Amino acid sequence: MDAPLPESERADIDRVTAAALAALGRAAFTEEYERGTATDPTEAARTAAAELSRRA
Repeated sequence: MDAPLPESERADIDRVTAAALAALGRAAFTEEYERGTATDPTEAARTAAAELSRRA
């Protein structure tokens, strides 16, 4: 999944990244980013679905 982002999406990604950095701080953001990029996509989808079901 190392495809470059379309230029039209860059501003959104930058905005969301800046908000996450401000909320978490650099160390926590980096830790969670690394954990997320190491997570198998199928497992990530399973975890997200379980969380959404829990909240419903």
